[in-house]
Amino acid sequence: MLKKDFTIKELQAHIRKIDFQPDKKHEVVLKLFEEVGELSVEMRKEHQEGLSEARKREIKYELYDVLHYVTHIANIYGIDLEDAILEKDKINEERYEDRRNES
Repeated sequence: MLKKDFTIKELQAHIRKIDFQPDKKHEVVLKLFEEVGELSVEMRKEHQEGLSEARKREIKYELYDVLHYVTHIANIYGIDLEDAILEKDKINEERYEDRRNES
């Protein structure tokens, strides 16, 4: 079980420990798409009905599910998410003018 204030590396190790199925890449990506769809449904409900505490909780849980499967895919491919985040953030900062002006 994860503890409060965990790192991205700890999350990735946790997901690898509880859910690692490298032979099921296709199924894992389909689960990711399913979870993104469920997140979209909750966000549409929020747009139509407003943001209640119950809706916010459902959005929170769907966000975790999406993050779980993104992390699972990174584990299948042996990608360190922390490195990926840092590398891509640097690329985006160089690529997008508006981000350079924020620094």
